[in-house]
Amino acid sequence: MTSTPSNTDIATILEALRTEVRSQRLALADTNASARSHTHELQRAAEELEYTRVVSAHWPLEGKNLYEQGWALLNKVVRRYLRWYINPIVEQQNAYNEASARTIRLLIEQNSTLQHQLAELQRELEALRTQ
Repeated sequence: MTSTPSNTDIATILEALRTEVRSQRLALADTNASARSHTHELQRAAEELEYTRVVSAHWPLEGKNLYEQGWALLNKVVRRYLRWYINPIVEQQNAYNEASARTIRLLIEQNSTLQHQLAELQRELEALRTQ
């Protein structure tokens, strides 16, 4: 003998389903907001990296009085004679910084692509669940 569920049972089940869907949507929205926040933070870090990527071997030397101008001149002469030693090191550091910056930019682009794919898959999953 089959019994038909009462209207209160159906209402209770529907309310439980609605509550579960709402909680999943809120969790998905929190995840998306967190992902956007992390993506924005990555973009800011990449911009900061771009500003500091290039290293200079020679800071400007200026003197305000005669004594400081003499020291600046002496430092400039020493720099000229040490250029053969210092410049290759700075060039290596700049090459490393450029490779690192390029790698981080590529990783950020890939992360963005994966975030979009994940959002699309979650929308498809949600559409399948509602059918």
